[in-house]
Amino acid sequence: MARVSWTTVVGGVTLLVTAFLFYHTFDPAYDVSILTAGRGPVFFPRILLGFMFVLSAVVLVEGRFEAPRAITRHQALLVGATLAVTGLYIWGITAAGFLISTVAYVFVLPWLLGYRNAVAIVLVTALYPVGVWYVFQKVFLIILPSSPWFDSF
Repeated sequence: MARVSWTTVVGGVTLLVTAFLFYHTFDPAYDVSILTAGRGPVFFPRILLGFMFVLSAVVLVEGRFEAPRAITRHQALLVGATLAVTGLYIWGITAAGFLISTVAYVFVLPWLLGYRNAVAIVLVTALYPVGVWYVFQKVFLIILPSSPWFDSF
């Protein structure tokens, strides 16, 4: 029996999760597009999930041609910590709003993954979340979760 590489496993799991989430966006609970001129709460996520589906399929196929490697304990802990921080970020979006939780996530994730250029991290933390928030909220008119403490963020 041929051994499967971690790349194949990650690509396959991501493909299945993405397919489920894309399917879930067609749930009647999200059917508010008449009220929002065709841009309901799943307008942009469907686009992202489509890209993610294609890219995870590419990772899945590329992983089939890769030699299997053992994963170290450090790598497993890093993946677990990254998943935990991402889960906290998803929870934080509903608890603290998009902008505040994205600032925290963008600050913590590079440190967790080993990037140590403090100036670059602070600049990206200050500019990226505000830029993304402005483009989605003001340009595309996509409503993002707001903070319970501030009306406009």
